[in-house]
Amino acid sequence: MALEPPGPRVFSRAIRSTPLPSPFRPPTSIAKYNGETKPEIWLAYFRLACQLGGDRGDDRALIGQLPLFLSDTARRWLEELPANQIHDWVDLVRVFEGNFKGTYIRPGNSWDLSKCKQKSGETLREYARRFSKQRTELPHIPDHDVVLAFVSGTTSQDLVQELGRNRPQTVDELMDIVANYAAGEEVVGAFFSCGGKRGKQLTDEDEGPSRGPKRNKKKKKT
Repeated sequence: MALEPPGPRVFSRAIRSTPLPSPFRPPTSIAKYNGETKPEIWLAYFRLACQLGGDRGDDRALIGQLPLFLSDTARRWLEELPANQIHDWVDLVRVFEGNFKGTYIRPGNSWDLSKCKQKSGETLREYARRFSKQRTELPHIPDHDVVLAFVSGTTSQDLVQELGRNRPQTVDELMDIVANYAAGEEVVGAFFSCGGKRGKQLTDEDEGPSRGPKRNKKKKKT
């Protein structure tokens, strides 16, 4: 009786019997799958990484390596599936996506971006930087919604008035206006925060030595 080839029984015997190509370098740049990434996207990266390592032919050798790149939880799920369910890459994507499509972390929407508010004591530049960082994590939001979310989140009334006069149509136009206002805000803050007596009216004591004779401050008795 022939020995059973190694690997999860959900893989067909042909997959478990396929040797690795020579030479082959297992991918080292891909993180183990834990269910938090969109399954079909992770599988596409896994396939590409294996192809760069030398697997340019049969997908069966690639599929056989999959358990090594799964987290403990995902690997246990794979090992407990019924036998002989996966015969090729199409089967793998179908089974993989069917299980993990409800577990991966989905990107946010415009509602999530509208929750980004300028904090007390936070400068306009700091808020714009934090807003932009969150916006890059939500790439599918229309520009109109991005502009609206920024305006509703800032505490700068002057900036809101300017955006009302010159309504930006794109995110690039919005950030250009915001950058100019942030630079002006920093200049004004630096100017008026410079210590000393800037802007203070001089008193008699601040005048320094007088060029004329000193006046007697005491009144003569009449």
